[in-house]
Amino acid sequence: MEVFSSAAKTDRVRPIQRLKHDQMSPSENPRSFSGRCRLPASLAQRLDGSHLPSLDGLRAIAAFMVVFYHCFLPAFPGGMGVLAFFVLSGFLITWLLLKEEERFGTVSLKFFYVRRALRIFPAFYAYWFLLMGAHVIAGKRIAMGQAIASLLYVGNYYQAIIGDPKTGLSHTWSLGVEEQFYLLWPITFLWLKGNQRRMRFLLWSIAGVWLYRELLVLFVHAPQQYVYQAFEARADHLMIGCLLAVALREGLWTPLWRSLVAVQSLVWLTLGLLACSVVCTDRYGSTYRDAIGFIVDPILIAILIVQVIAHSSVGFAAVLNWRWVRYLGTISYGIYLYHGHAILVADKVTGTLPAVVSMFIGILSVIAVASASYWFLEEPLLRMRARFMPGQLPRNPVVPHDADSLTTLPTPPRDART
Repeated sequence: MEVFSSAAKTDRVRPIQRLKHDQMSPSENPRSFSGRCRLPASLAQRLDGSHLPSLDGLRAIAAFMVVFYHCFLPAFPGGMGVLAFFVLSGFLITWLLLKEEERFGTVSLKFFYVRRALRIFPAFYAYWFLLMGAHVIAGKRIAMGQAIASLLYVGNYYQAIIGDPKTGLSHTWSLGVEEQFYLLWPITFLWLKGNQRRMRFLLWSIAGVWLYRELLVLFVHAPQQYVYQAFEARADHLMIGCLLAVALREGLWTPLWRSLVAVQSLVWLTLGLLACSVVCTDRYGSTYRDAIGFIVDPILIAILIVQVIAHSSVGFAAVLNWRWVRYLGTISYGIYLYHGHAILVADKVTGTLPAVVSMFIGILSVIAVASASYWFLEEPLLRMRARFMPGQLPRNPVVPHDADSLTTLPTPPRDART
């Protein structure tokens, strides 16, 4: 959602090595990334653009998987939406870091953290204070431990260790996972210095998390909520997205990408395999999901990302790029934050209306509230955030497309089906 915008045009390009990071001015046509020539043409062309197609649409679908799970169809695989957002976050954040490093020779941690704070904190804290205020006015008890933990973005560990009190803040566990990733990965990215070292680090780290989680599930018999919500037990999903970004940027594993995007119909095969994994989770429970699904599913999501980018104009991926679908992906943060409360109010208002009508009004309510959050709070801050983009900006900067904000993260499952 954020960073695929170009900086200001300049009359002449100064030597980059002589400039500080926040003073650099990129050329009008930035150099293509190094691995472009080794990738399939359809994939390379779209990766080299200013905006990656299809990903807003994926975000929209994942968001409404969560909405349907929580509010209409409890058997819906909302947990797959969690996983998809984690992989997308790892991929996009790393893609942006790589892009910035290639253009300027380094990454500004200061600018990165300011952009993340402006994107995530205002909307979340507005929701948090509104919810706390509503509890005080209504005289409802506040689960203070969970409230403080969510305020500090460690709600995932509070619920993983102490348990979920089932409140309007229960879903903030996933924001905690995201924020912990945003805090740690850019520093690690800079420390590793070089994509070959990053590849090795990510491969070994992913394998380490797999082994750790298998021990938790099969030998330690750790509580399901810990395996599901603890950062170190879900970090591989984010790192698989990171690995995908580095591999594509370097043009590695060319035969794999050629085979995966050879024909558009392979997208349906990937979707079918994901559906099979959902069925297995429903049948075999959390043991399958935690021990097998959490390994297979993020890999399939990473494959799907590559396929819908390469085939963005046809089939399933073309739907992801419809204007209204992309809009739903843009407001997905608000959908995540407010969907439960918006639908609850709509349900009370609709009263005895048929279930289909009530569901339709509920969805419209979610979109309306999320749109208000976006246009009145989030979008104005996007303009402010443009001041913290790397490079020299124009006097009236264009609002950057918010590609790195993937915080529409759903609530943990009530059972093993999600």
